[in-house]
Amino acid sequence: MNTVTPVACSAAPRTNPYRWFAALAMAGALAFSFAAPGVAFANEGGFRHNVLMRGQVLEKEDQTLVVCVGQADGAQVGQVLEVIRHKRRNRGPRDVGPRYRRESVGQVRITGLFDGHYAEAEVIAGSPKVNDTVELVRP
Repeated sequence: MNTVTPVACSAAPRTNPYRWFAALAMAGALAFSFAAPGVAFANEGGFRHNVLMRGQVLEKEDQTLVVCVGQADGAQVGQVLEVIRHKRRNRGPRDVGPRYRRESVGQVRITGLFDGHYAEAEVIAGSPKVNDTVELVRP
């Protein structure tokens, strides 16, 4: 007579030993993705920018400019804007850091507004060129 004797099986199903490591790595990546933007802005004065208005020099004729900031951006006649030129840095192939730097090259005063998005300005200091950036900086 065949009798079957029950055998106690205490072996639990095997799990992947690296599964916990993958979960830990995923949690770390998620935490880093939330922390990294705050660290990136820490050098820039927090989450608030100091520039109220920014545009570009579109045209220059003698000491008169057309800039791409207008009434829709909050521009007003008489406002003084800083003129910024972005210059490429001379770097070696292994150098790290930003490839460009900001250089203040003058100031302009808005003399007239037209078309809601553009303004005419006069040069009051420096020598702005076409494609320079103009900014109204928060006091």
